[in-house]
Parts: sequence; structure tokens; C-alpha cells
Amino acid sequence: MEKEPVSPPPGPPSPVLVTGANGFIGSALCRALQQAGCEVRGLILPGTDAGVLERMGVQYTPADICDPATLAGPLSGVRTVFHLAALARDWGPWKLFMRVNADGAKNVLQAAADAGVKRFVHMSSLAVHEFSGHVDADESTPATNRINGYCAAKIVAEEHVKEFQSGGRLETTIIRPGAIIHGPGDTTVLIHLVPYLEQGKLMLISRGRQLTCYSYVENLVGGMVLAASRPEAAGETFILTDDIKITIRELMEAICAALEIPPRFGSSPAWLARSAGWVLEMLWKLARRPQAPPVHRYRANFAAKDFHFSCEKAKKVLGYRPAVSLQKGLNNAVRWYRTRINAQEGSR
Repeated sequence: MEKEPVSPPPGPPSPVLVTGANGFIGSALCRALQQAGCEVRGLILPGTDAGVLERMGVQYTPADICDPATLAGPLSGVRTVFHLAALARDWGPWKLFMRVNADGAKNVLQAAADAGVKRFVHMSSLAVHEFSGHVDADESTPATNRINGYCAAKIVAEEHVKEFQSGGRLETTIIRPGAIIHGPGDTTVLIHLVPYLEQGKLMLISRGRQLTCYSYVENLVGGMVLAASRPEAAGETFILTDDIKITIRELMEAICAALEIPPRFGSSPAWLARSAGWVLEMLWKLARRPQAPPVHRYRANFAAKDFHFSCEKAKKVLGYRPAVSLQKGLNNAVRWYRTRINAQEGSR
């Protein structure tokens, strides 16, 4: 049964600055903040496309979070910062992840503190937790996953956020979204997954019986607006998932239903997937190949065991409730995907 939509929550202190504002989640967040009545500003990496922000009427400034000298101007007069800018990928040089995701976060924190910002909301990741098997896990789960540079840098970034909070330099809130984030505008998951599903070539691990958790982008950004608006969220960490227990196979079947195609999957034993991931990762690193191998340790371990987290704390403290159902969210995402594919084919 479809959940009734809820009115937008009152917005956080304004003006609001969103780093990574022209990204998938960043642009959705800007839209949610506008609906909440905020004056929204964006910070984007120089040279990246700002079309989505221009269509929304969001003022933006090109700046590099790795260059502190570029941050003072955009943060002047800002009262709330949402820090989303990061390298969101599972393969790459360790030092690059540390420079962008860890040091970059510290640069934005320092600039925000210098500018007198009231609230700083940091987008982290559930990947800070080890892929060791989790069911209904919560925010107290140890953040010790250093399987690659992405995970390690996210841990360090969280540590920086907590240091600014404990030192009284900023009010901060950490957000850990679902392990899979989907919705219109997603160019990281669905756009790569659909061809495998359409061709029946997707390989599941252990038949996809492992539990996972996801966030539909509109539900996620709604929770983020709540977290920035509530005084009791200061100094806290919140997991924002769509509050559903679902296996990887069930999620893939739901995507197939939205695509109106039959679900056809292969399957690999967990031990074989993990072994292949380890071997291919070592070979790729020895060869210094910049592109990721088909499978590596992160991908294999992520899907080999349950990885399900609860949003109970956000429900209790923030009054968070995901408003968009799984199937409606997937239908919206698939509709956007097909529009994008049709546009690309029409331009050839």
C-alpha cells in the first residue's frame, strides 16, 4: 500500500550551502531545501555541468574542496552546510580518496567554522562498517572498515567531523544512507545494472539471499533536511534507510518488475566470489590499471553477507518516515533511465 506523502518539514537555518550540489543526491537535496523554504546555494567542482542547478534557480559557485583558499567566499553568510562533495566510487588510489574525501571534508569544516556556520551535516557511508554480517545494526556498530581507500577516508572524515563537534567549533550531524541509493538522476547504480538485467547476465552471490538496505533519494534528502532542522540532532549520527528488510535477490526482482522484464540471474558461491575478488584486485594493482576489475574485494564482500542497518534512531529522534515506497521509487528511477537512454539514442 502506497504511503501518503507528507508535507515538507520546516527548513534548517538559511542560507544553506550544499557542496556537490550538481550531483545526483546534491541536486535532489537542493530541491528539497527549496521546498522547505530555504535560500539555497551550491558549491560545485570547476568544470562540471551546472545545468540542473540553473534550471532550479540555485545560485552556485565553482570551488575545489581540496583548495581551502576557494572556500571562504562561498561560505560567507551561510548558516547551514550540507557536505556531499566526495569521490563516490569503490576503486581508486588510496591517497586520492584521502585527499578528497578526508582532507577535503576537513577543509570544508574549517571554512564553515571560520564563517560562523551554525549546523554542518556530513554525508558519510555505511561502508565505514565492515562487511562481516549485519542485521538491524545501528549507529553504534564500530566504524573499522578499511578494505579500500574509500572506506578508510570516510572513517577519517567522520573523525574530523566529531573533532569539530567535541571542540565546540561547529554543531555537526553525520548521515549514513542506505548501502544502495537509487532514484531519478542516479548515474552510479541503475544505469550500469540495467543492461545486465535485460540480458540475464547478472551474477548474484549465494543466490542473493543476503539482506541489504537501500535509500530512495527523495526519502534520503527528506531525512537530511530533518536532521539539519532539529536541535536534538546536533552531535549525532543517523542511519537513513528506507526501513525495509529485503534481500539482494528481492531487490533485483523489484527492479526487473519496474523494467517489465523477467528476472533471470546467475549465481556464484560466496567463497568463489571472494577468492576471485582478491585475485583480480591483486592483479589489477600489480598492473597499475586505473579501471576497476569486474569484481574486487569490496564488491565481493559487500554482497557475500547480510548488510542490513536500521533507521530506528532517526525515526525516534527526527520523526523520520520514508514517504515513497520501493516500487514507486523504482518506477520513477526506471522512467528517468529510459528517458535518458532515449535522449542519448536520439542524439546519435
